Amino acid sequence: MMNRYYSSNGELAISYRETRVRGRQRKSPLNRKITDNHKDNDEDFIVKEEIAPLICRGIIFVILLVSGCSCLFSALHFQSSEPVKLTPVDIDQEKLPEDYNEDVQDMKKKIDYLLPPADLWPNFALESQGARLVHTMTSETYQRNRPCRLFGITSQQQQQSIGPNIVIQGRNHLNPGECWAFTGFPGRLSIQLSHRATVTHVSLGHITKIISPSFTVFSAPREFSVYGKKDINDEESFLGTFQYEEDGDRLQTFKLPDDKTDSFTYVSLEVNSNWGQLDYTCLYNFRVHGVIAP
Repeated sequence: MMNRYYSSNGELAISYRETRVRGRQRKSPLNRKITDNHKDNDEDFIVKEEIAPLICRGIIFVILLVSGCSCLFSALHFQSSEPVKLTPVDIDQEKLPEDYNEDVQDMKKKIDYLLPPADLWPNFALESQGARLVHTMTSETYQRNRPCRLFGITSQQQQQSIGPNIVIQGRNHLNPGECWAFTGFPGRLSIQLSHRATVTHVSLGHITKIISPSFTVFSAPREFSVYGKKDINDEESFLGTFQYEEDGDRLQTFKLPDDKTDSFTYVSLEVNSNWGQLDYTCLYNFRVHGVIAP
């Protein structure tokens, strides 16, 4: 009563009405129309201003719902349609070249002979897995000499050579010169396998012509044979003779004859010839594939 909010009779003398204060915001044309028509009625304006966005959202929801149903119907209709039937084309054998069948048969032989993916098969001649060289049954390393000139006098200096261990390191990337070289034929590389295994395939690797500085692979092995031993003192078993193709892949895999398949602890590679190098033969990679013997 002292502040004159109430009269002497206790009745409210001052009254006021609270109104919502809204921040300025960009109104849509629909909101502007509502504002122009209802400036005198604040409460109706606030209600309709809140309803307008809901109407817009409802319209958008209906559009999205219709679009989704349409896509779902199209997908179900596509799945229910019959699959396309392909009609095989008959090949007229008479119109084919005379040597067609011979080429196909030759290609099949090459595929069957060289197809096994050596990089995906177990390698029992892998040094990091426990395989070891049998040095007493391995050929001597070729010693390379390079000319050395001192005080006007030319002499031959022996160059350090790479040992045969590099052949059983299972390298996938082969660089020219990073190989084991030996001289004379036959040259041998004997390996104690990491496990006693039933040997089914062997792989031989060499650089290809395309990365060779001379675009040749004269030092690559050509004809080679494979032997196996169950024990170091046993007599060797002949497992087959094969040929490494100079124009083939860098890593070529060869299947042993079925009647030669057996379990061995020692495997020897014997190189009988190369592709033309008279001084030495290079071996980059040799792998032995199969399964662990029971």
